[in-house]
Amino acid sequence: MVIMPQFKLREASVFSRQIKTRMPFRFGRSTMTQMPILHLRLTVETDDGKILTGASASGIPPLWFDKAAGKTHADNIQDLSISLRLALEHYMQLDKAPVWFLHKIAEPPTRKAAAAKGLNDLTAGFGVALVDSALIDAACRHMGVTFHAALKSNMFGYGADFAAMVPEKPLERIALRHTVGLVDPITDADITEPVNDGLPESLEQVVRHYQAKFFKLKISGDAAASRERLRRIASVLDSQAGDYRATLDGNEQFHDMAEFANFIMDAKKDPDLQNLWHRTLLIEQPVGRGHSLVDAVAGPLKEISAFKPVIIDESDGSDDAVTRALELGYQGISAKNCKGVFRTLHSFRLIKEMEAQGKMSPILSSEDLTNAPIFPLHQDLCVAAALGIRHSERNGHHYIVGFDFLSPREREDALREFPSLYRTREHGSPVVRIEDGFLSLKELNQNGFGTASEPDWESLEPVRLPEIPEDVIEDQGSLKGSETA
Repeated sequence: MVIMPQFKLREASVFSRQIKTRMPFRFGRSTMTQMPILHLRLTVETDDGKILTGASASGIPPLWFDKAAGKTHADNIQDLSISLRLALEHYMQLDKAPVWFLHKIAEPPTRKAAAAKGLNDLTAGFGVALVDSALIDAACRHMGVTFHAALKSNMFGYGADFAAMVPEKPLERIALRHTVGLVDPITDADITEPVNDGLPESLEQVVRHYQAKFFKLKISGDAAASRERLRRIASVLDSQAGDYRATLDGNEQFHDMAEFANFIMDAKKDPDLQNLWHRTLLIEQPVGRGHSLVDAVAGPLKEISAFKPVIIDESDGSDDAVTRALELGYQGISAKNCKGVFRTLHSFRLIKEMEAQGKMSPILSSEDLTNAPIFPLHQDLCVAAALGIRHSERNGHHYIVGFDFLSPREREDALREFPSLYRTREHGSPVVRIEDGFLSLKELNQNGFGTASEPDWESLEPVRLPEIPEDVIEDQGSLKGSETA
């Protein structure tokens, strides 16, 4: 018998934790040195009258959700706060229902209201995504089951057909796919302002320290500079990383697909890049979202895809984006909790249906939006593990020492509850444990939606969301932006 607990959202509180990076992270036209992590706490009533809580969290990196000209990190924060406020207002109006049904009813009017406020698709979906993750957390805690078990039993109401598609067991470990940002030092000689905190700084040090075998390489729209940087990266990986694999991420930096095709066709002839190309698994979102899902991309995309598959990321602003992308010739899509757990499940379902029909097998790639401990990292990894995604871009541990910003109670809880995922250090706060290039998910798979103890709410700063009618944010708490370049 399938048990689908029903919930009524009663209260919601929003909190912020401001974090700083240990080294600058450059992607696209932004350089991140700090960002807020929004934490959401929901109070829900169950179908049998019990009151319980659920939590979720997501970082807000600069200029990823909306990169429109003139936008700042502060603008992104305000828009995402409006998105969350709109989502909460719509979820609050609903009667008790299983989690998937709440999402299905609340998302359309939330998106419509967000569009009326001028929010783009990615931004419009952020609030829904954060609420859904907190509801999933509440459901898993209430029923005492893991996220994977909830999927297999159709506990959220997403469908028995989907439950049959989910792997029988979640992954016990996931390979780290290390991000190489646009200003990251490649060789040890490139380190001009050392952090000296005992953790790797250059790509060479990452290879030695973590024994990583998967890498994500950021490229810019400057073709000559990107090609030269890829040469330097390839020199290190070819000589030191052994049997490695790589993905490339354009972060929307090329004007159109024809321009990017020219870059790829030239770069593929470079003798210094032959081994790197051989080991490249995919290319992610090279073209701006405004030009990535138009008919004109099909021709150049076909040319590129004959060499390497291209997937979308920032263009994945709604459930129908993946269908449109596949029709145009893209070969996959990214999975990120900040876009929504149900968005990822939708993509996973579509992929499995296409495989069952004997069609192409699209790629579902796990990507990281600077996820830091505890809730952002755990819940994102939990989805990847349940769906069997074997390697995942992880960059939060490299650019952020997440435990630096946790309260003493949270540090103690995390080390006690997840000893396979974290380790102590002689000098400095604890960090993510990466051994032979892998993260262990042993305890994560045993705890609900990847977490055990709740955040230390008293250590977080309360945030007042914008009052929608006036479009004014009165008190943003510690929601501070980062630098842009």
